[in-house]
Amino acid sequence: MNYDDDIVLDGPVAYMKSSQSAVFFSKTNGSAGTFNSSGLKGTAAPIRKLMNLIDVALWGEDNRFPQNIEQQMAYCGIGKSALGRKARRLWGNGIMAGKITGYKDDGSEIFTPMQPGENKDLFKMMNSPQYYRFWTEYLLDWAWFGNVFPEAIFSKDTKKITGWVHQESCDCRFKQMNDNGDISSVFLTKMWGMSGDQFSKFDPKRVMRGLIQNPVNLENVLPVDGKLLKQLDCADMYNPVESLKAIAERQLSERGLGGFKSAIVPNNYPSPNKTYYQLPAWDGARLSGWVEIACKIPNLIKTMYEKAFNIKYHIQIPEKYFEKKYGIEKWEAMAADGTQAKAKKKLLQEMNDFLSGSENAFKTFISFFDVDPQTQKEYGLIKIEAIEDKTNLDKELMTTTAANVEILMAMDVHPSEMSAGSPSSSHQSGGGSGSDIREAGLNNTSLLHLERQLALSPLYITRDFNEWDNDLVFRFRDVVLTTLDKGTGTQKKVS
Repeated sequence: MNYDDDIVLDGPVAYMKSSQSAVFFSKTNGSAGTFNSSGLKGTAAPIRKLMNLIDVALWGEDNRFPQNIEQQMAYCGIGKSALGRKARRLWGNGIMAGKITGYKDDGSEIFTPMQPGENKDLFKMMNSPQYYRFWTEYLLDWAWFGNVFPEAIFSKDTKKITGWVHQESCDCRFKQMNDNGDISSVFLTKMWGMSGDQFSKFDPKRVMRGLIQNPVNLENVLPVDGKLLKQLDCADMYNPVESLKAIAERQLSERGLGGFKSAIVPNNYPSPNKTYYQLPAWDGARLSGWVEIACKIPNLIKTMYEKAFNIKYHIQIPEKYFEKKYGIEKWEAMAADGTQAKAKKKLLQEMNDFLSGSENAFKTFISFFDVDPQTQKEYGLIKIEAIEDKTNLDKELMTTTAANVEILMAMDVHPSEMSAGSPSSSHQSGGGSGSDIREAGLNNTSLLHLERQLALSPLYITRDFNEWDNDLVFRFRDVVLTTLDKGTGTQKKVS
């Protein structure tokens, strides 16, 4: 936390004592979506050029889409909890393998679970400790990003898939498709979206000098060496088994029996008009600003309580203001040498002087802004809002509740399940009754079947690649809350 005589700057929140103004540095570009703090920066220019050189299909305009989501959601407790809840709800009470042996009169399946001796390889896989870790990581990335990159591991002779490894979505990027529309590779590295010279952190011999100038021999800065950057074979998501067999046969020929052989088999939940990376439905709550609101108001209230501030103005300053004033590359370089905070404080002091004192009453403030050519929405606008009631927090708390409800609904979590209630004109109402929670859970679970079948893709691919019985199916088990008059608090069902 930085202190000055008249200005307190703490991450994205600032307070100016003389003018009694609370300031929030907001992100106006929804596609970037980063909740600003001193630790979050954009992608360094040479790295962007390097990504073009190796033909990366960018995930988001700055190739930082999953990283930006993770960093922004770090400030949104209810959002993180809801996404974790969705992943656990997809898993339910685990996965069962078995066969459909008939149907009841109501059309529901008669599911007969597989016994341990029927398929020893599958039974061993499904009872391995690594199996549960794989599904935990896989379903979390599914809920958060809507795109997952499981890696199938082949046996030495490539006749079988022996297991799966989850590769974090944040680390994976597709190679751009060829002229036939095929995506042949996935690039894997921890350094996507890096903001500065972090090569030396991973390999002291590889230091990139200069963030704005082009380094000499750019293609040699980050070779596909299997250490800093891996290039893995990628199976065709629409014909995965045949594609995997072709990849396995080629790898066996190239690497022999002793070489490690594997391939990425991407999976996702479809969204409209997306080619490489799908967009999770809940992201609408982030793009529309509800996540930012849910993050912003607690920061402002915390600052008010800790410093006993009496707020007269609420000011929002977009990050784009500084990028336009200094230029994007110079602003990024200022992050590296620590001068961004000084630039922000200079602007704050100018606004503080403008708003303070009786001699400044009735002055006119002019703010220039841009208009999105497609949506016609304004952005890049500095907003100054006068707060009439400086001691009443009901409005702020109501807005926080509304943001929480919007976020939960976007994530397919009924507010009653998390006791979020609904916004009220005078207070935050509590969560619903036990019946509300039970019915909300049942309704949500009833809509999961299609998504679950898509998520089960690794198991079905393993079945077909390994040539197991083609009538072997996989189902999720659920624990269903019931009323106490049933004689038990829960029931189990397969879906």
